[in-house]
Amino acid sequence: MTNLDFKTYLNTRTQLVSDNIKSSSKPKASWVEPTGYAEGRKYVSLNPGHCKKVRFLTIDCDHPNYDEFPGSFPKPLCTVINRDSGRHHHVFELATPVLTDVNARWKPKRLLAVVEQAFRLHLGGDEQFTNTLSKNPWNKEAWSTIWYPDFKPLELTDCTVWCEKEKIKKFANDNSNIVGVKTSGSGYGRNVNLFDHVRHLAYQHYFRSWDQNDSELYAVAYQFNASFSEPLPESEVRSTCKSISKFMQEKYIGGTGTPYERKTPSVDDKINIIREAIETAKASKEIITKPYIAEKSGISLRTVERHWSKL
Repeated sequence: MTNLDFKTYLNTRTQLVSDNIKSSSKPKASWVEPTGYAEGRKYVSLNPGHCKKVRFLTIDCDHPNYDEFPGSFPKPLCTVINRDSGRHHHVFELATPVLTDVNARWKPKRLLAVVEQAFRLHLGGDEQFTNTLSKNPWNKEAWSTIWYPDFKPLELTDCTVWCEKEKIKKFANDNSNIVGVKTSGSGYGRNVNLFDHVRHLAYQHYFRSWDQNDSELYAVAYQFNASFSEPLPESEVRSTCKSISKFMQEKYIGGTGTPYERKTPSVDDKINIIREAIETAKASKEIITKPYIAEKSGISLRTVERHWSKL
């Protein structure tokens, strides 16, 4: 496993790196540089922010028992060890990366938060670790790295056996009136908790319309984020609020028995909308193309192409 090439394996053009994140004599600093230059740095971001996905899950352990795993616990890709203290990072690779963009599905992100918390519990991990910078496994001068030849990329659904049954039961139901993970405000659980807290507030303040309620939504989001031991970056808070506000303006219509209802048209409705756009184009003597119809109907080009034979 030691022949894994740094640049090829991570497959990103740039990396967030640092050399003195734990230094007391120098100011804490991190910066972005090309991946080709990042191999020699002490700390790297295995999940660069610009990629908007989590491929590696790092558990930061402040104890020296780096070779102790409970029972049949899955082996990490590698363990990066501080030679002096024995403190270490277990780096697990996910078979299916989890998209972290605010517009990505929240169910995988909730599952990631649940699994992350369970792994911390079983391995004695630090709850304050944010998975931003990890010890660089390829830096042989700074750390000792153990590569596990029997390692296999993890499917998050296979890791639920290590999670608390009550949390998995809640997660499986995935109702919007529950938070699928209950954390102390650390790691990926922060994003999930912030999203759920703010969106439920938005539902409660919906009265047949969503007018000029954004300021309160942002204020609550910033206040809730400040309660985390390690708050999320301001850009992530803004993106989350923007996503929720857009949903409230465009899709939320309230509900009586369920937490929310979406204004998503059915397949038949979409086909009728596309047909109306085609008839309008014919009446205007426009050249009928799929991209033109998609633009005029407000239906995505992929959906138009999928239903084109039915028109």
